[in-house]
Amino acid sequence: MNPANSRIVRNTGLLYFRLIFLTLVNLYAVRITLEALGQIDYGIYDVIASIVASLSIFTGAMTSATQRFLSFHLGREDYDQYSNTFSLLLICFITIAILLVMIGEVIGVFFIDDWLTIPPQRVTAAYWVFQASLFSFAFGLVTIPYMSSIIANERMDAFAIFSVVEGVLKLGIAIWLNHHSGDRLLLYGVLIAVVTICVFLMEMTYCHSKFKYCRYIWKWNRKIFVDLSKYTGWNLFGSVSGMLATAGQNILLNIFFGPIVNTSKAIADKIRNVINGFSVNLYMAVSPQMVKSYAAQQYERAISLVLMSSKFSFMLVFFLAFPLLCSMHSILEFWLGADSKTPYMEAFCELILVYTLILTLEPPITSIIQATGDIKRYQLWVGAVTLSYIPITAFVLWIGATPITTLIILMTIMAVAQCLRVYIAHIQVDLSYSLYFSKVILPILKVCIVALPVYWVIKEWSITDFWVGLICKTLIGGISGITLVAILGLDRTDWTTIKDLVKSKLSHSGKKI
Repeated sequence: MNPANSRIVRNTGLLYFRLIFLTLVNLYAVRITLEALGQIDYGIYDVIASIVASLSIFTGAMTSATQRFLSFHLGREDYDQYSNTFSLLLICFITIAILLVMIGEVIGVFFIDDWLTIPPQRVTAAYWVFQASLFSFAFGLVTIPYMSSIIANERMDAFAIFSVVEGVLKLGIAIWLNHHSGDRLLLYGVLIAVVTICVFLMEMTYCHSKFKYCRYIWKWNRKIFVDLSKYTGWNLFGSVSGMLATAGQNILLNIFFGPIVNTSKAIADKIRNVINGFSVNLYMAVSPQMVKSYAAQQYERAISLVLMSSKFSFMLVFFLAFPLLCSMHSILEFWLGADSKTPYMEAFCELILVYTLILTLEPPITSIIQATGDIKRYQLWVGAVTLSYIPITAFVLWIGATPITTLIILMTIMAVAQCLRVYIAHIQVDLSYSLYFSKVILPILKVCIVALPVYWVIKEWSITDFWVGLICKTLIGGISGITLVAILGLDRTDWTTIKDLVKSKLSHSGKKI
């Protein structure tokens, strides 16, 4: 097997281990932390942390730009340019961290004093927690160039280890809080900031020891700064468009239907975040090689990675989502209890999984367009389509549509946006329509068309006993999902690749023994 492809699979496996481990740790940590802080203090910490997190809208675009430019320079083996870009990025992130801390001081104090409902005896602790959260946020920003270097160099083992260490430390803090008799809220905020600083120091030390080109050097390069600014500016427009569509949906649901429907949507979003993580991790493993291949003018390999990651990410999410779709009613009752289910919750959860499947096709196309560095047309066109969601949805709800309509419109908008992405990729990187259809869309259509009647049969299957119904529907849904992917989703080339991978891994294990 191609060593580069083998590295993608290995890195994907490491990222999946990270995802599963952190999901379990975080679920348990939330429970322990809630017990330690109590509902009031936990709520105070959550709302203060969300105020600080709202500042990150300005950094998401820069994170994407950082990973793209560093991967691009590695692909061309231009380590001097890498070093110059890394140093400039470090200066930019330190400057942005200082500016956002100053903005946060004004916004945070204003919210705590005039907007938030906090018991008088907890106001002082809330101020300290805010300062600790802001301090933690600043160090998190400065960590980005180092974290991006680890990802660009495809050292996913180190990335996974640092994430696991961070998760374990946070869990340890939560457990220790239960044995602390002082102000637990204040201590929790300070210790979380300490963990962020420790992660920053670990990643900085690792990059300095492993990558000689990850060293700060003072050398102002106007061209790099202009390129970064343009790229980040258009990325920011795209990020804001997506955020406004997501936030706009929640606000419109609240205005037209009230907070109970928001609760249904919130539960659906939690399910989506877990399932989407598997697709994101595959994309994270493939993206650096995609950008490197394009930078090295290996255009055929870059396109093949787009096609491969598009199909595999969809099939992976389908395999995970299909059993959930077949037994969503029972799963929600098991997870939340029959009394906690709200109107439209089940429909929201099912549709959000379909929406997640559509979104799996977006990152690979986006990544190859970003690799070119020319993203103005992409962000303008796709951003305009995404922003159209708010007025269309507002009008449809105004004339009497149900809450579920908001997700149906969103799925339609995202499908149109995906068609635009493919069109732009065809113009900029010569992505063949016929190749994309035959390698990605056709296998997906085959799986979905056959899956639809299977879904209806399993869903409508009436089983009186709750536990028998939950186990049978989930198990049969899972087996059906695997079968559909294996027979209709994967072709001979895919199976050959899988067989070669297994053989290479077994051979490698044999040599070790």
